[in-house]
Amino acid sequence: MKNIYCIVVVLLTYFPLACSASPSRLIVDKMLKPRAAVGHIEAVHKEIENTSGRLKFARIAILNGMLRVKSKAWLLEEEGPGFIVARFDYRAKTILMKIEYSKELIQLKYLDSGNGYGCENLVDNICYENDRGYYNYTKNLRRSIVDHL
Repeated sequence: MKNIYCIVVVLLTYFPLACSASPSRLIVDKMLKPRAAVGHIEAVHKEIENTSGRLKFARIAILNGMLRVKSKAWLLEEEGPGFIVARFDYRAKTILMKIEYSKELIQLKYLDSGNGYGCENLVDNICYENDRGYYNYTKNLRRSIVDHL
């Protein structure tokens, strides 16, 4: 029993994000009374159609989008089956986004942040309330990914 416990601890330590990589259709729940405009939420978290239908092309589009974004480039923080964690650092502020992808969809989801971009209203990794800068930087990333598909 002790060995099983150790295996579970090791798996949770080294693979914390691999469990839930599944993009889905965005439905903004207005009952949560989002402080951000629905347009801002959709500009970041709305699903992107993977027109290629291939995982490889989605992955390449995400990586190219991270490098060639309108603002400062996003860094690859972590990668696993069906997801990429992108990191954005600017003026001592940090945003971590989990970009989930499948053969059908790509979706940006809030993962973590530091120094000012903390999500105040987070539901299923969709940020309903954050700083204007968060929405601007992540919107640029989403647009760049769309451009590279």
